[in-house]
Amino acid sequence: MLVPMTRLLRELGFEVNERTRRAPCLLHSGSNPTAFSWRDDGHWHCFSCGRGGDRIALVRAARLCRFREAAEFLAALVGVRFHSRRVSPREIARTRRLRERAESAAWRIVDEVGRLRRYYTDALQRCEGLQARIGGQLSRTSLDRERENAWEQLARFAPVSTYFLAGWNFIWTAKPDALARFAMTFPAERRRFIIEGIAP
Repeated sequence: MLVPMTRLLRELGFEVNERTRRAPCLLHSGSNPTAFSWRDDGHWHCFSCGRGGDRIALVRAARLCRFREAAEFLAALVGVRFHSRRVSPREIARTRRLRERAESAAWRIVDEVGRLRRYYTDALQRCEGLQARIGGQLSRTSLDRERENAWEQLARFAPVSTYFLAGWNFIWTAKPDALARFAMTFPAERRRFIIEGIAP
C-alpha cells in the first residue's frame, strides 16, 4: 500500500493545504505557499526550483538520503518491514547465472516440444500409411498364406499406431507444465525405437 501524499508531506515537514494541493517548497526553503504541488498518484513538482518526481525522489530530496534509505522510510510509514540487506557481487553473479540457465532450459523445452510434435505427427502418419498399405494387400490377395501374413502385420502395427495416437493427443492437448516435464524426460533416442522397428 502506497503512502498518501498528504501524510508523506506532513511527515517530511511540509505545510500542506489539502484544498488547493499546494505548499511552500521545503526543498529550497521557499516561502511561496503555491510553489509546490502534488497529485494523488505520488508525483510532485515545484514551480520555483523546477524539481519534481515521485515519492522516492521526494524523500531522497527532503531527507538527503540514498534510494535504499528512502525506501526504508516509506516502508516504515505503512508498517512494512523492509529488509535492506546488501547483496554481494558474488550473489548478483550467481543470480544472473541461474536466470540465464533457467532461460536456456526454457528455450530447450520449447525446441524439444516442437520436435516432439513433429515426431509424433510423422510417426502417426507413417503408421497409418503402413496400415493402409497392408489393408490394400488384404483386399487384393486371395491366398490364405498371404492373408494370414497381412493380418499378423496388422495385429503387430495396431498397438504401435495406438501408442503414437496417444502420444500425439497428449502432445497437442497437455497443459504446459505437464508438457514441459514430458519434454525434459523423453530422451531423443527413445523416439526412434518403434518407428525404426516398423520400417517397411
